[in-house]
Amino acid sequence: MVGMRDETLLARMTAALRHRGPDGHGLWFGHDVGLGHRRLAVIDVSGGAQPMTSEDDHLVISYNGEIYNFRELRHRLEHDGLRFRTRSDTEVLLAAYRRWGDELVHELEGMFAFAIWDTRRRRLLLVRDPVGIKPLYYAQYAGQLVFASEPKALLEWPRVDRRLDDTALDAYLDLLYVPSPLSMFAGIMQVDPGHRIVWHDGQVEITQYWDAVPEPDVTRSLEAWAETVAPELERAICSHTVSDVPLGTFLSGGLDSSTIVAVLSERGHGPVETFCVGYGPEGRSYEERPMARVVAEHFGTRHHELEVSPDILQALGPTVRAFDEPFGNPTAVLSAELSRFARRSVTVALAGDGGDELFGGYPRYLGMLLSQRAQHVPTFVSKLASKLVPNEERSVARNYVRWTREFLDGLSLPAAGRYARWVGYNSEATRDDLLTSERREAVRKAGRRQWVIDAFTRPQRGDVVARATYADLHGFLPENILRLADRMSMAHGLELRVPFCDARLIRLLMRVPARHRVNMLASKRILRKIMRGKLPALVLRRSKLGFNPPVGTWLKGAKLVDEYLHPDIVERRGVVRPAAVARLRQEHDHGVRDHALRLWSLIVLEEWSRRYVDP
Repeated sequence: MVGMRDETLLARMTAALRHRGPDGHGLWFGHDVGLGHRRLAVIDVSGGAQPMTSEDDHLVISYNGEIYNFRELRHRLEHDGLRFRTRSDTEVLLAAYRRWGDELVHELEGMFAFAIWDTRRRRLLLVRDPVGIKPLYYAQYAGQLVFASEPKALLEWPRVDRRLDDTALDAYLDLLYVPSPLSMFAGIMQVDPGHRIVWHDGQVEITQYWDAVPEPDVTRSLEAWAETVAPELERAICSHTVSDVPLGTFLSGGLDSSTIVAVLSERGHGPVETFCVGYGPEGRSYEERPMARVVAEHFGTRHHELEVSPDILQALGPTVRAFDEPFGNPTAVLSAELSRFARRSVTVALAGDGGDELFGGYPRYLGMLLSQRAQHVPTFVSKLASKLVPNEERSVARNYVRWTREFLDGLSLPAAGRYARWVGYNSEATRDDLLTSERREAVRKAGRRQWVIDAFTRPQRGDVVARATYADLHGFLPENILRLADRMSMAHGLELRVPFCDARLIRLLMRVPARHRVNMLASKRILRKIMRGKLPALVLRRSKLGFNPPVGTWLKGAKLVDEYLHPDIVERRGVVRPAAVARLRQEHDHGVRDHALRLWSLIVLEEWSRRYVDP
């Protein structure tokens, strides 16, 4: 906090984040500024306590994350004459600020959100890492600024405007998450990935310091690009193993997580501790354990398996509390269980998050290529094809019927609108039908934003796949995948690292032509090329499955749905129309449409409202 000194408030804010740092805590106060910290000790367990001051006491830092190249930076800084008291990356951050000022961000490789208070200049620097792996929220009032890793800490400040933000609500119903810089609270904002904030004399300045736009080099072959990317991929994975505590990796048996295990095993980090989750008979189409066992046996890992049941949905309350905002991806409860399970054995785990965005693994990328060609098909042909799609949708992992219907429905739209439709769950017209008339008017008054379309159209270069990738790097990845990974792991004191989200690696891959990542015949072409001969053939041939629970099956006729979406409950809440919700429930229960994600997002919204809106 800056612009005030309230020791009781800072203590409450810091205590609210104890789950993120169970190993220690600290407070620091200046004249009208205070920094608090909760620590998960990973590097320099005995010497890295925070908030940390510089040797001359002119700088103070509170920092969440890891700087993977801190040893290299330390050597450079020592060569410049700086001296260190600890072995921590925190002290390296302080020294880097002394050396480079705000431009230190261009020297860092890692995941981080940090605050540095300069006592002589009376100036605060807030920074969030390039891809948004670590969260950072803030709130302002009358020249005062409070900031934290999660909204729950800011909600301790009485001056925070807790009212629901209607633009954020509209975005949530579309995307199932609230995109930055918004939060669901009118008075709380997020720092965008790759951005920094400077507070000085009560004024706030926000600037972007990092981006990764498509700059494809079409002169090089797939083979040439694979030779260039391979060592950078290995560097990124190995750099994420820096740790003074036990480390393992999530393993689904998919190409991304298997690549991590392969690199770690090849570089002598074995036997690797690996963790996988599975389901009972009702989740057979989602099952990943058999393939994970193939990889674990191939590399001789210490493999751990967890089987979950529909009972994990009862963890809805703690899950919502971990986010402080509605978050409609049901994978969150699955990730929470896996994180809890892994934490029994390790303190740090690596995961393959970001691999689909980086290497072109999502089926929707292929869909963009196909749709570009299909636009030349006469409209009456696509309409006829739509009528031939079966009028039923089974709740299965690979829902080809739904994918086909969505593909055909999007053909009439421009490329940006088509992609927005595919990554969204409720179109504007559908949201209008879902909302009550009062809430619909409030949303229109607050204003809607076209989050995906704006990101898709921003790059100056790149084909539809490159633009879709850019949109995902600025939306789906940080706001959905990485937010889930951070919250669910940190809720259980586990640090989750994502080597495919390495900023250097991303910048490099944005130079690789999209055709080397995905074409009409294959996805992740360059990664498969790199890993050929290093992974079992079954893994290299496997199509994407995805890390998702069988929530569609679990919700059919479930008591939980009635507890949250009974018509009387929906009507009392006054946000969505009971008739619209009843239609979703009926179609889902009868197998007409798979509305699992829509229903789950509304269940989450009701639980959030009970905890954060109701008196």
